[in-house]
Amino acid sequence: MFRTSKRPTPRCFYIVSLLLFISSLYITLSFGGLLPSIFGTSTIIYEETYSNAKTVDFLVIGDWGNAGKGRDLEHGSQANVSKAMEFIANQHDSKFIVNVGDNFYKRSAKDHQGILNVSDSKWEEIWLNVYNGTKLRKLPWYTVAGNHDWYTNITAQIEYSLTVDSRFFFPSLFYVRSSLFGKEMKTKAVWIHIDTNVFYYNVDTIVETKMEGLRINLLNFGLHTQQAIEDKLKWIEQRLIENQDADYIFVVGHHPLIGVCSQVNYMPRLLELLERYRVSAYFSGHNHVLEYKAPTKFSPVAFFISGAGCKTGYGCEGKDWGMPRGTFGFVHANIKEETMDFEFIDATKLNKQSAGEIVYSGTINSRLNWYPKI
Repeated sequence: MFRTSKRPTPRCFYIVSLLLFISSLYITLSFGGLLPSIFGTSTIIYEETYSNAKTVDFLVIGDWGNAGKGRDLEHGSQANVSKAMEFIANQHDSKFIVNVGDNFYKRSAKDHQGILNVSDSKWEEIWLNVYNGTKLRKLPWYTVAGNHDWYTNITAQIEYSLTVDSRFFFPSLFYVRSSLFGKEMKTKAVWIHIDTNVFYYNVDTIVETKMEGLRINLLNFGLHTQQAIEDKLKWIEQRLIENQDADYIFVVGHHPLIGVCSQVNYMPRLLELLERYRVSAYFSGHNHVLEYKAPTKFSPVAFFISGAGCKTGYGCEGKDWGMPRGTFGFVHANIKEETMDFEFIDATKLNKQSAGEIVYSGTINSRLNWYPKI
């Protein structure tokens, strides 16, 4: 659970605010007013086409940014998870990775949370040098931000995507993709990537010192107001309305929507939208677990938590399935014309093939063929 501690002194607060302001100003000036497109809303759809592909295969990972070596129960080997991902991606010819956030943690007392800039050594140490298998080096990471990514300079990750390496795909906090494949490219999966920090946190109740950067960023970028939150919810609703013709609609965010975990601040509003517009699945992390909640006769949404990339913790009351604390791993899924098969991979211990263990698997239906769990 969170520990309550004192906020920084006014001098410390001023210094952090000044640094964040300078960073934001630099990005705005350098990229011709980039900030409005980053933090605003867009109707652009980033389209991917997979010619002659009958399926689209992908991996889902979250809460991975620690470069941990497995020093205790809560901190596992990122390298083990990477090796299992490489094995699965090669075996199934995966096309991309869905990254549900908390990309860069503070690794020691001398380290910083998140990323400072596009030249931060963490890009090499935590991302490039860890997920360095032959197959993984080719796959795009379709990214959203976690709360730890907000603690320092969230814009640096977007700037890195736009100016250094687009494989770390993160054009803005809210964006839409579509994947076309199958016969005559008629099967369509739409991906709505969102920043749930806006809905999950109330700046007036943030008291932890380590979260002060998140609070300052939300304030500085005007994402804490009632109007800003309503605008983002409206943007999500409009994207859902516009894509009702899709065979699949997937929403990707950092914070979970399973059981009691969905009842935080504005998260119930988000959950209601997903159910009303028949979203196929919601992928998240934040809780350092592997968990799943199946569709029911009351809700067509399948809920996935893949937050065990390098840490483990406790899950959400209300799940249908989940791995115990101490498990590290990710989700592997394969979209077909009428169904999506999925499996949870436990990469805590690897076999001689560097493959993890399939610990849970299932199938969800396309929106046209959806039927409730009996």
